Amino acid sequence: MLGPISNAFSGLTNASKRLQNSANNLSNVLTSGFKKGQVNTVDSKAGGTGVNSISKVNTQGGFMPTNNPLDLAIQGNGFFQVANSNGSTSFTRSGSFSLDGAGQMVDPSGNPLVPAINIPFDNAGISVSDKGQVSAQTPDGTIALGQIQLATFINPSGLSVAGGNLFNESAESGAPAIGIPGAGGNGTVLSGFLEASNVDITEEMVDQIINRATFKANVKVIKTNNEMLGSLIDIKK
Repeated sequence: MLGPISNAFSGLTNASKRLQNSANNLSNVLTSGFKKGQVNTVDSKAGGTGVNSISKVNTQGGFMPTNNPLDLAIQGNGFFQVANSNGSTSFTRSGSFSLDGAGQMVDPSGNPLVPAINIPFDNAGISVSDKGQVSAQTPDGTIALGQIQLATFINPSGLSVAGGNLFNESAESGAPAIGIPGAGGNGTVLSGFLEASNVDITEEMVDQIINRATFKANVKVIKTNNEMLGSLIDIKK
């Protein structure tokens, strides 16, 4: 009788984790560059299944035009690099960049792009090529300002979530390989676009319905078994 209860508790935990993951996916449906989470399960020796991990699904999102040359999307493989607050490098697919007070390209949290690129405020226009070359029109003509580099990983789904749409290197992801956009299997850069979230709203809503039903069914199993155990104890008394 304890077997069904154990399996039901396992199902309850799995359904709860799936609901939380789906809710997080839906809350980030409008977050540029967001990659949806996926719950991975493993069979338990005690019966049922357990949550093994939650990994990121790194499929390409669509492209949203912004007409802002510092909004950048990656078409294909790779991550932008930014220097985070603790001095290490984090990685992101969100290319929503702007200029800080010193004219440095930074992400929405103020983390500088790596390698650093500074843009003069008196420019008459900024351009970013598909190869990641940043240049500006100035009174003295067109000047080259820097080269955007992308990081790729053997297992990008193994990157650890750092918050703020950032990821950190992990043992599962492997070390980053740094290269130029459009070379060595790296994706290219689209200026004036942002990559949309890869969350499918319909898919997430269906998952919500299924997992709510699963949650309720397992609660009912636990409740029924508790009542049966209570009845057996009363009989023995």
